[in-house]
Amino acid sequence: MSNNAPVAASPDFPWTEGLSYNQAVKAGDLVFTAGQGGFKADGSLDADFEAQARQALANVEAALQVFGADLQSAVKLTVFLVDADDYGKFKELREELFDEPYPASTLLLGTPVFPEMLVEVEAVASLAGPRQALA
Repeated sequence: MSNNAPVAASPDFPWTEGLSYNQAVKAGDLVFTAGQGGFKADGSLDADFEAQARQALANVEAALQVFGADLQSAVKLTVFLVDADDYGKFKELREELFDEPYPASTLLLGTPVFPEMLVEVEAVASLAGPRQALA
């Protein structure tokens, strides 16, 4: 197997047992996560948007950490919200948890597989170094 062949792995999330996909895949210097909801370690979800969003981002970071990445190495986020009114709250949270320059970001509205989910986040991170802004 070449050093550039994709490698898949998953953190020890209790809700991932029996899933037919991985929570993170490394291809070259990039790490891709599966979409992460705000599931706590016991598999439950808070009813509060901010709590779910914080947990979803913590779960994204846990998936990235399998390959040595973290939120600060994220170069792209895809965010799925149930309610467009939650965008402002997510934007504030992103500004709190990410350093500038912020990762590229796409936001979509959708209906989650689990009706209690209010947000889902997936990320692409680079192991090649920190995000850089154009000078």
